[in-house]
Amino acid sequence: MSVQRYVTKGGLVRYRARVKFHGREVATQVFERKRDATAWEQDQTRRLRTGEWFDPRRGHVPLREVAADWLLTRTGVKQRTLESDRGCWERYIEPKLGKLPVAAISKADVSVWLGGLMPRIAPSTATRALQTLRLILAHAVADGRVAVNVAAAVRPPRRAAARREGQALTVPDLYELAGAAKGRYAELILVLGLQGLRWGELAGLQVRDVIQVPGAGLRLQRAVLASGGGGGLFVDTLKDHAARTVPLVASVAPIIERWAKDRPNDAWLFPAPKGGPLSESNWKRSVGWSEALTAIGRKVRVHDLRHTAASVWLGSGADPKVVQRVLGHASATMTMDLYGHLIDGNLWQAAKKVGGISGAPKPKNQGKGDGADTGTGV
Repeated sequence: MSVQRYVTKGGLVRYRARVKFHGREVATQVFERKRDATAWEQDQTRRLRTGEWFDPRRGHVPLREVAADWLLTRTGVKQRTLESDRGCWERYIEPKLGKLPVAAISKADVSVWLGGLMPRIAPSTATRALQTLRLILAHAVADGRVAVNVAAAVRPPRRAAARREGQALTVPDLYELAGAAKGRYAELILVLGLQGLRWGELAGLQVRDVIQVPGAGLRLQRAVLASGGGGGLFVDTLKDHAARTVPLVASVAPIIERWAKDRPNDAWLFPAPKGGPLSESNWKRSVGWSEALTAIGRKVRVHDLRHTAASVWLGSGADPKVVQRVLGHASATMTMDLYGHLIDGNLWQAAKKVGGISGAPKPKNQGKGDGADTGTGV
């Protein structure tokens, strides 16, 4: 019999259930009622037979040990993702849940923890922290420490505000901004604002990436990003790991040609003054970014130059599929979801064109000498 009755020193009756596998005791638990002990023992035995069983003792380790093991498995992700994982764990999860045994964490614990974050951080950051906790607990499930990922059923917070839309400059504003900036790096404003590159993509360009066949363009193959831990630069693959080719607009082609002329293929196309890749923060200081914005009376981010390019390309009538490839989006649908509002002006232009189609019949009761009734009856 796997359930044994015994009496405690205080005179209380208890029932100890034992689970054995291949003659070895693998789990034990004490209950106040015999039927509870029997039910638990039978459930554990069933799980052993079906391969669903896990050792309850493995769930006694604190969550911080599981998280440490999980972080070691993240070697295949991008460095920026790993830094985000580690940051979410250290800032938001470990202070509240790190000491708890992983098997003791309940759905209610996760909900209370998430609710405590909401007044302090943005909904998007809270959602990212919840996703990190889900991944840690999924690792605990895979490692046989818990049977269920209790964070999977907790809903992420709703966004309290609409997503911030990019501020697109007009073409005259873009050229005015480039003119207000200083130094030789000022013309990179035009490269960013007309080609739609992310900063990391621009910084990651090498001379060999300038192509002429089938036309003048840039072959984007890598990105140079700033590490969150100290600001050092590192080379990474592009977002979604997909290289792409961007055709050069006429006004940007001479800029690229000047920077690439008579330089080795493996040189950075836009190097820092002392060599190496160019960082966004140093570039902004070099061109006097803040002062240039003040001079033209605008307040935009460097990333808004990418939105400017999207506006220019879509506003010029470029097919959304073409703009998708230029911007490096996963689909044209994504491009239109993000930037469709930028071509609203084209709707009225299209309406004018449709209204001007020849061959449309004239409205009734109009025209000279047609004997139209000019009465006012209904």
